[in-house]
Amino acid sequence: MNLDKIQERLKKEEFDAILITNLKNIRYLTNFSGSTAVLLIKPEKSYILVDSRYLEQAKNEVIDAEPILVNSGKTSLDYIKEKKEKEKWKKLGFEGNYISYNDWLKWKNVFSDCEFVSLNGWVENLRVIKTEEEIKNIRKALEIAEMAFKKTLELIKPGVKEKDIAIELEYQMVKLGAEKPAFDTIVASGWRSALPHGRASSKEILPQEFVVIDFGALYNGYHSDITRTLFLGNPSEEELLIYNIVLEAQNRAEELIKEGISIELVDKSARDIIQENGFGEYFGHGLGHGVGLDIHEDPRLTPKGEGTLKENMVITVEPGIYIPKKFGIRIEDLVVVKKEKGEILNHFPKELIIL
Repeated sequence: MNLDKIQERLKKEEFDAILITNLKNIRYLTNFSGSTAVLLIKPEKSYILVDSRYLEQAKNEVIDAEPILVNSGKTSLDYIKEKKEKEKWKKLGFEGNYISYNDWLKWKNVFSDCEFVSLNGWVENLRVIKTEEEIKNIRKALEIAEMAFKKTLELIKPGVKEKDIAIELEYQMVKLGAEKPAFDTIVASGWRSALPHGRASSKEILPQEFVVIDFGALYNGYHSDITRTLFLGNPSEEELLIYNIVLEAQNRAEELIKEGISIELVDKSARDIIQENGFGEYFGHGLGHGVGLDIHEDPRLTPKGEGTLKENMVITVEPGIYIPKKFGIRIEDLVVVKKEKGEILNHFPKELIIL
């Protein structure tokens, strides 16, 4: 069905073909999960070009495209060139965002006798709205991550290294059915929690510290993304206050999420609360982003975010406050946009976890 939409657009804009080289886009359009392929889409028929390592896999996985074996000694470009010359193509599209400069020079030379046009966003614009099957996969990826986190909490105590927590969490996710972690797990404690992307280090967790843990699982090609903040010991009034400001900001944004609302407004709703409480300079990143076959997809929830939310987008909501040399706090949920109100996919509580 998704490939049909690309073919219809090719007909409408009078292209002879488009070359898809981004593997996530190839998977989205054909279900192929291998690590090397080129998808050639023509208005009437599509071909997925693979080498001998992936031919049988392509035959078993691919929908709506014919697997073509590119024999040893030849390349996908050779096959495409032969087809272009035989069929006398006049207008060819490609994904300019996903080829190197050297490849572009090579391709431009091969296709010098036809119009060669970068067509960025054709597939990504389709991927923004998730199907029920995609949401099901994301939901399962999140369920695995939350179950693994619950098991990992038993390990967290003073003296344990950040990277040991990350290793255990990633192990538990795979054990529970994930293909692998969705990204390098972030475990940042104490002063390091003020680093928004502080990957797990050899630092030991100490009493009276915040610990920010940002993690996710990959399931059937789809990602989950969640952050929870813990405290070891008894937090001070200031620490509790700042945590609750972040929580209030997140709750406010989540309350607004529905189809048709301005992306900029959703970001602003959370940012205003942090700003009004005197911590605006300590919240520097966007409120959230889309999640799917990639961990970071459109839409981007930022102060300059354009457009409106649409039903069945899946987005993160992740405000934070990061005070250098002191501590940082982030809380992150996954939300499905619905017509009247967003559906929060998370089940794990987001009140401050005190260990």
